[in-house]
Amino acid sequence: MGAQEQEEGECGTAEKRRKVATATDVSMELDILDCPVCFNPLRPPVFQCAVGHVVCSSCRAKIPDKCHCCSLTTGYNRCYMIEHVVESIKVPCFYSNLGCTEKITYYEKEDHENVCPHAPCFCPETGCTFSGSTGMLLSHFSAVHKWHTARLTYNKAIRIRVALGSTVIQGEDGHLFLVNMVQEPLGGVISVFCVQPHSTESNFKCRLAAACSGMGYSQVTQFQARSTNLFDGRPNDCFLFVVPKMLLKGTGTNVTAMVSVTLIPP
Repeated sequence: MGAQEQEEGECGTAEKRRKVATATDVSMELDILDCPVCFNPLRPPVFQCAVGHVVCSSCRAKIPDKCHCCSLTTGYNRCYMIEHVVESIKVPCFYSNLGCTEKITYYEKEDHENVCPHAPCFCPETGCTFSGSTGMLLSHFSAVHKWHTARLTYNKAIRIRVALGSTVIQGEDGHLFLVNMVQEPLGGVISVFCVQPHSTESNFKCRLAAACSGMGYSQVTQFQARSTNLFDGRPNDCFLFVVPKMLLKGTGTNVTAMVSVTLIPP
């Protein structure tokens, strides 16, 4: 075999090795990718002493020019190889069992999980311990608790008959809302909240309306919908919409109210 052929063969083998490497899953103890000082995941820039002990940039700024491990006073330099490694390691989301298919850079894992839309929400029904993604929760509400479910298009009003307890509304993009009604001496007290895994301020507005032309009564109110993952049950600090007793139908636990609901996205 000539030198040129041998060189081409070796190059082809190296190229195959590179292709295989990019597609190979490996197992490793992920804590070796954590800073040995603060124990947070290493992220660029990463520094190392002359011996090779690494440290994250935050800890590098807090310690003198002496290695935290071997005490050498040679100072720290950038470790581009470790930076390349930590940028290459991809891990599954903690909520992969709830439907998340994202592969995240290891040092961004916690940031992703803090906003992952597949993080669990909880069933607010007393004695029920179910938790799951909003999609799983929707199926649970319908199949187990038999709650009425309605779908709507944003910015378009729908008329629904709300029973005591919870009625489920699903937005056109999959967002989940609960319309909850309890009976009080003045009438039916209705609250609306957005069910999402991270209890941040909801950007959805809700417009509720109730009317009876025969009685000459009409009421329309718009408010900011509360956001909750229902971990502590139904929130009790929502805006309350009161449907007068004269507009309620039925008696006892079968009381219902006809209302118009409009959800307005950000």
